[in-house]
Amino acid sequence: MEQQHHNDEIDLLELFNNLLKSIYFFFNRWYITLAIITFIGLLLGSAIYFKDRKTYQNNMIGTSRYIQPVLIVDIINSLSGVNKSDKESFQRSLGLPIEDIKNIASFHADTIETLKGNITTIKIVLTYNDSINVNSFTDRLVNYINENEYIKRELGIVKRRNEALIKKTDYEMSKLDSLQKNILNSSLKTSRVNPSSLVITNDQVNKFFHEDMIKLENAKQGYLNNLERLTGFEIINRFEPAKIKERSLIKTLVIFAAIAFGIGFFVLLGIEIRRKAIQLIKK
Repeated sequence: MEQQHHNDEIDLLELFNNLLKSIYFFFNRWYITLAIITFIGLLLGSAIYFKDRKTYQNNMIGTSRYIQPVLIVDIINSLSGVNKSDKESFQRSLGLPIEDIKNIASFHADTIETLKGNITTIKIVLTYNDSINVNSFTDRLVNYINENEYIKRELGIVKRRNEALIKKTDYEMSKLDSLQKNILNSSLKTSRVNPSSLVITNDQVNKFFHEDMIKLENAKQGYLNNLERLTGFEIINRFEPAKIKERSLIKTLVIFAAIAFGIGFFVLLGIEIRRKAIQLIKK
């Protein structure tokens, strides 16, 4: 039993030594080729870094009073995916000139903070090459979002709810006005007190109804304001200056060198395995 265990240890050590030898012989045989391939990757990375166009970035802030911000973020990011996969479909969605479409590198959205009244703001980051009409892009994007069927349906619900509340408030104001007139007329007919006492009573009635009427009128104005501001999504800050998006030369070179080395390594490894297999077959 001990002899078997000892033999297993010897086999593992031998296997490990053979593996190290294989790795050593592989790199000893191909290190010059790998160095050349990696150097080519460095040259390619340098060329792309220095010849690539400048990249600019704009940040815009938007908000929605009635639509869930997460939904708007999903719509924007889904459209961004279309931009990456199908430029023609993206152009049809926004209706921008093809030159601007080609210059848009990427854009994405995310929620950032909550304003007073539980309104969550949405940050849109637009990255582009050369120059594009950022205002035109923003307007088309806002229009695209607000034309979404779900958002239009939700806004329709909000609109109908506020219209119903306005109608209800008008009805309550009308009833209150009629009730006030009836009470005053009734007091004039049935009152047996002196005129000065009747004036005091009427003033009290008027004050009571006046306060309720003001409350209803304020509520109605609130509903009307809701209808005036009934938008699905709007930009509240679009004038942040564009910033040049900095690229790291070292990072670019490291990435291209690693890619080149990896490709070269696996290609040469395949060649080496094939060579070993041919040798075994010949034996």
